[in-house]
Amino acid sequence: MNRRGFLRAAVAAGLALVARGPGQARTSSAPEETGGELIRTALREHRVLEFKYHGHERRVEPHALGRVTDDRLALLAWQAAGSSRSAPPPGWRTFVVAEIEGLRVAPEKFSPRPDYRPEKTQLKEILAEVAP
Repeated sequence: MNRRGFLRAAVAAGLALVARGPGQARTSSAPEETGGELIRTALREHRVLEFKYHGHERRVEPHALGRVTDDRLALLAWQAAGSSRSAPPPGWRTFVVAEIEGLRVAPEKFSPRPDYRPEKTQLKEILAEVAP
């Protein structure tokens, strides 16, 4: 891509962000870095996340971002709605970020769960967590 093409693409991306506005949901196909940043935003703002995981639509309240076995980035969340292969919601779930599809920060907010206990999860290391 030449300089003019690069500039056009950069301006188009900037205009798309401006047109979207702050009130609209942000989305990602959830590569680890982008997914991790959207999760950090949701943790900081106490916002609900929506995504597809192993073929099932999920609606979750994120509580922690950390690492599980093999140093994989993972999300610890309370699944409030959607479906699951293992057990129906609600309940605590751990999601490997690289396996999340269509990650979306929803406009709805949540309050942290009183039974949140990161030490009793699969997370080996916590990188960010929801503030009380």
